[in-house]
Amino acid sequence: MSTPPRIRALVTLGPTYEALDAIRFIGNRSSGRMGLQIAKALQQAGCEVRVLAGVCQPDGLDSLPHVERFRTAEQLRDLLTAHWPAHDVLVMAAAVADWRAKAPEQGKYRRGSGEWMLALEPVPEILGSLQSRRDQFIIGFALEPQEELLDSARRKLQRKRADCIVANPLETMDSSSICGSLLWTDGRVQQPAGAQSKVDFAHWLTAQVLPAVRTRCGDTK
Repeated sequence: MSTPPRIRALVTLGPTYEALDAIRFIGNRSSGRMGLQIAKALQQAGCEVRVLAGVCQPDGLDSLPHVERFRTAEQLRDLLTAHWPAHDVLVMAAAVADWRAKAPEQGKYRRGSGEWMLALEPVPEILGSLQSRRDQFIIGFALEPQEELLDSARRKLQRKRADCIVANPLETMDSSSICGSLLWTDGRVQQPAGAQSKVDFAHWLTAQVLPAVRTRCGDTK
């Protein structure tokens, strides 16, 4: 009997940086640790994993065999466009900046130049605009204040056209633990028992989603 092919997982992690001038940027506070632990959990579960990583260096990232780097949202979009067609599941754990400078300074803006008026424009949607097949599976992420967490995550789940989304309270930013919820398009909400380390949450999340991924991608996977 032939060995069935492995699930091919694409994991994004870390922040995007959008230039204001030659040395300054707008970015998000993302360490990449949660995405890294998910990539490791998927690998341990038998998946073939490729990581797209922003400007971050979580411990253990260099131990993964397939890692490519991005800096801006546009670079991340280009990498996803290139790699997503060859993968089965996408874990969009990267923290993409919401705004970028409309016209970045080409050089260095000098402090003595007076007030610096920045014109910002929205960063174009990445996840919701990806071209996906019916046999591919998408996991999104939502980092929101606790009081509006689930409502915001539900809206993002629909807008980003994901199959499920991890809702993570803003209050746990920079923490070693996570108190996340997993929301599905059918209305289900799954939660582990209380806060977990990012390692434990990654394994919990992997156990919840892999059966659905295998079903979506076909019985041969």
